[in-house]
Amino acid sequence: MSTTKERFLSSAILALGIAGAAASAFGAAVVQELKGDVRAGATPAQSRPVAPNQRVLTGTVVTTAPGSRVVLRFDDGQVVALHENTQFRIDDFRFRPREPKADRAAFVLLRGALRAVTGALGERSPGAFSLVVPTATIGIRGTDFMVAIAAPAAYLSVLKGTVAATNVAGTAAFGAGAFGSIATSTTLAVSVTASALPAAVSSAFRDLGALPITPAAGPAAGEKLPETAALPAQDASAFGRETAERARELKGNLGREFGQGVSEEARQRKP
Repeated sequence: MSTTKERFLSSAILALGIAGAAASAFGAAVVQELKGDVRAGATPAQSRPVAPNQRVLTGTVVTTAPGSRVVLRFDDGQVVALHENTQFRIDDFRFRPREPKADRAAFVLLRGALRAVTGALGERSPGAFSLVVPTATIGIRGTDFMVAIAAPAAYLSVLKGTVAATNVAGTAAFGAGAFGSIATSTTLAVSVTASALPAAVSSAFRDLGALPITPAAGPAAGEKLPETAALPAQDASAFGRETAERARELKGNLGREFGQGVSEEARQRKP
């Protein structure tokens, strides 16, 4: 009996070790700061309140309540700030300082608004980054930008660098200081003026833009990262192909498929 118990305990410890190693290998972020009611879990229904310095892993949905916000610092130094009434999923995040080919940062903004300031991964492997919204997939080039959903459209504001929005209609790129609107998943993103933004979007961008956010030093801060050529704002073709390839790898990336994909994944995660 004692031998059987010892074998069982050894197997359990080994399994926990493997699971922990797997989670650590994929990694994600820590809660840098928060205000109000912020929850995280495999699905919104399974979410629990989070605390400062808590680790948030790949596969997690982070939700902010009214009057709340949270700032997440990812392993590469990237910072993502979520506005109130926001739901954000970390689909897949992988960063290993000495393995650039393994880089991956795939996110989904289900609702609300966010600001993202890219870190080491975004600088050395911009093609590995994608942010899916209901009407498009957002790609970056060394960027500080904001995105907000005001159904059925999505809006973006670029504070630094270059952002591209890709959907079935094509790719449109936006440089620093630009605002963009993606009305539907079948219409090309277009530039708009600040005065054309919905009031709720304008308010979210104002609040997020005022946050004193800078990317934190990631594990690769002391290493020389591969150089990345700058992309002119008007040259969207190569940028769009790269982003489109990333979009095809994500579930529920555009239009009607977006909601269906989210529901399907949530059902699969239920015990």
